[in-house]
Amino acid sequence: MPTALGLTNQKSSSPPGSGPHVSSSTTMGSNARLDTISKRNHAAAREMETLLWRALCDEPETVREYLAHDCVMINPLLAPGGTCQPLSKDSQPSVTDVLARAGGKNKFTGFRFHGDPLVVEVDLMAVALVYKISLFRYSRRSGGVREIVATASSTWRQTAGADWLLVAFHVAYADDEEDEEE
Repeated sequence: MPTALGLTNQKSSSPPGSGPHVSSSTTMGSNARLDTISKRNHAAAREMETLLWRALCDEPETVREYLAHDCVMINPLLAPGGTCQPLSKDSQPSVTDVLARAGGKNKFTGFRFHGDPLVVEVDLMAVALVYKISLFRYSRRSGGVREIVATASSTWRQTAGADWLLVAFHVAYADDEEDEEE
């Protein structure tokens, strides 16, 4: 029955979470309710990680938009000579220098997460992820697509303006245990 405000106090016949929701507490493309800070943080972490890799594949220099001023990184896939040298704003080369040079011949054409990234809340406004990823690069030599399997972890913090910024990023080549077992 409608109330004075036009709301109803009748029980819904559909189970909670089964119908479409029109609010900021839902994730894009899903009917899952993001009704807690924790759920929103987990969803945002996965979305930001996807945006990060999409930017790395499309235009690596644009990743700078996602970086905190104090971001640290180890990424042999992007670093000159494939080094595992820790990078920061003060290192030579710096994080932004490496990203500026990351396009061109080393550009990735796509990526695929192996399952869902695991997310843990570091704080109310910070999250960390770990996952395995496949990156794809066109090989001029073989004329085909080359797959690079890596493990990655990243840490994101949310600003007062609700933006998420990358503060730590670590990528390493994965030992492919599946190949060793065969």
